[in-house]
Amino acid sequence: RRFRLELLIDPEPAWALARLLLGLSVLVAAVCAGGGAAAILSLWNRSKIGTVEPGPIPLSRRTLAVLAAAGLLAGVLLRMVWLDRVPSVLFQDDVTLMAPALELEGALGDFRDSIRAVPYGVAKPFGSVGVLYLELYRASLLLFGPTVFGLRFLSALAGCACLLTAALVARELLPAGGATLALLALAGMRWHLILSRWGWNMIVIAPLLDLAVLFVLRARRRGGTGSWIAAGLLVGIGAHVYLSAWVGLVGVLALSVWPGRKEVPAAARLKIAAIVLGAFLAAASPLFLFRAGRTFSYFVRTAHHNVLAEIRYTRSLGPPVRAAADALSSAWLVGDPEPRHDLAGKSRLGWILGIPAAVALASALRFPRREFSAYLFVLSGSALAAAIAGGEGGNPNSVRFGYLSTAAGVAAAGGILILVSAVEPSRRRAAALACVGLLAINGCLGARDSILDWPARPQTWRSFHGVDTALARAAIRWERYGSVAMANGLGVEPTTIEAVRRFRLDPDAPAAVPAAPGPERRGFRIVHPSSALLPGERVVERVVDPGGKVEAVVAGRPAVPGSRTPAPRG
Repeated sequence: RRFRLELLIDPEPAWALARLLLGLSVLVAAVCAGGGAAAILSLWNRSKIGTVEPGPIPLSRRTLAVLAAAGLLAGVLLRMVWLDRVPSVLFQDDVTLMAPALELEGALGDFRDSIRAVPYGVAKPFGSVGVLYLELYRASLLLFGPTVFGLRFLSALAGCACLLTAALVARELLPAGGATLALLALAGMRWHLILSRWGWNMIVIAPLLDLAVLFVLRARRRGGTGSWIAAGLLVGIGAHVYLSAWVGLVGVLALSVWPGRKEVPAAARLKIAAIVLGAFLAAASPLFLFRAGRTFSYFVRTAHHNVLAEIRYTRSLGPPVRAAADALSSAWLVGDPEPRHDLAGKSRLGWILGIPAAVALASALRFPRREFSAYLFVLSGSALAAAIAGGEGGNPNSVRFGYLSTAAGVAAAGGILILVSAVEPSRRRAAALACVGLLAINGCLGARDSILDWPARPQTWRSFHGVDTALARAAIRWERYGSVAMANGLGVEPTTIEAVRRFRLDPDAPAAVPAAPGPERRGFRIVHPSSALLPGERVVERVVDPGGKVEAVVAGRPAVPGSRTPAPRG
């Protein structure tokens, strides 16, 4: 990355000597890095921590139950509190789909075309979502009204469900106490908290994939065709929700055929994978069979954004290499490049969760036949392959692979059990309590970052295209006093402004436009700050970004003498 791959393979003869020296230096650095990694892994494999089996945490069942209940309560509260206000800005993808979701009738006729474009209403959509998910979205909007809370409820509900599904997976994979630790780790994880507030359909596939993994794990131990079918159906339902379910399918299939400690004939494992795949295809088939009037592809996002396209337009082999490097280190060293996904420049897991997660992965390399190792390998490995295939644009993407947040919580729980088991027996209880205390601290830090710090950052506002929400809400505020016209060219996404205005998505605004008294309603215009005012107009509000930059002004005429129109506030 420092020397650039293009320079090392440039055939220009004048660069021959420099290219040779640079190439040799890269080769030496690679050998040293590989040798260092091998030496560290060899030392790890001979260390006490590297060879210990994760054991049950030395806390009573009552203590674990109390901790789990407290973690669940705190996790639900952190995902639901101020849901309609944090973050204060809205995003185009989910806002623009409110109208088509509410136009559904809740009947089979809705599935004549089983997908809708994302964002909806634009000339060239770059994504898709299944009507099956929009039916759930519609139910939320009907239950809570077309409000910000109704808009985000499914994300928060899925985030709360993940607390339980992650605990169930950890209970299946880890000794006693692992489920409680996984729940505590996930309850305060900043990554998961942020996704639970705005991740829309991306976070909804997480509990579906967790349950699919749970069915696979139980079927591997107890057998039963029904569990394999259930796993495939759950991933297939996930395909109606978000495209990353296909990546999850690869992980579930790999887990189905993983050798494991108990020897299972290869033919039997392939049969199991075939059952899972068949159930998946049956559940996902409506996405391709029901396509009346469809004008775009279900896989439109991958067609527009992939590593082959990046190689073509950059004329370089660097994108897959850089994508792999960032994906491998994303949990610990490389932050998400998109500020609306996470705190800019922050480690995804931090050191409190990152260290035990790294311990779990290192232990998995040492004992690859464990089911816990298989779980970590197949989910992270399939996501790594998908990240490379997607290219380096927007990578590492913590939203696209948001379902890995639950796997990270389970990995951290497993790492904590390994670390506690490596301590002298007389000190294990103290070590366990210290780890629980650290998870509580991590939860407090995650709550502060996701509820206070992240939404207040100007980068987050700009990444969400917050100007669109600000303009639309300015129009909503002044509609109670008269008609509001908005000039063309303001904001970033006109479809977002239109949807926010149409559904009055402002928690401080009344559900309907109150009629202004008096014989004549005022007229207002929202225009660019440099626009000239019409005769008799004056500026009644300035729409500003978090940095104080004026994005637009609201211009209005004075009240008509004798009118009973109330004086506006704001």
